[in-house]
Amino acid sequence: MQERIDIVVDGSGDGHSVALFPGEEVFFSYERGASNNEAEFNAVILALEHLPEYSRATIRTDSQVVVWHLSEYQKSCHSTFLRKKVAIKDLIVTKNIRLDIQWIPRKQNNADRYLKHYIASLCGAGGAEPLYRRVRRLENENTRLRARLKRAMKMLERRSSFASDTGIPLEILQ
Repeated sequence: MQERIDIVVDGSGDGHSVALFPGEEVFFSYERGASNNEAEFNAVILALEHLPEYSRATIRTDSQVVVWHLSEYQKSCHSTFLRKKVAIKDLIVTKNIRLDIQWIPRKQNNADRYLKHYIASLCGAGGAEPLYRRVRRLENENTRLRARLKRAMKMLERRSSFASDTGIPLEILQ
């Protein structure tokens, strides 16, 4: 009989997810715009994607929402949670995984530590600027640059249309 794999997962409010396997093997994922609960679901999906076929596993999470929605007796009514629940069930069936999902208190979730360090490393400067603010700032800057580029392109189009009209006709040059 195959040994049970114990995995701890966590998600953050800025869309990052982590799955911590035995031996401190860690996997990260990111979904832009994902809420904290969606990131928690993504962490379960991430763990399942990295489990070998025919595995037996226990996934521990501090998300009561995930545990509640994945229980056999509970029907999901939130459309995003329902889609993620279906993706989880598909992975379980496809890979023939025997899975238990357990809730643990946040203080016992050591995957949280890995996720915080990972996000801080992405932020640079020791994580002084929270990632969600940095992403928002960069998206705003990108939007401004696109608008400037669009204005510049229109200006160039206007100049090229005038330049071709004001040229000397070829018949006069001959």
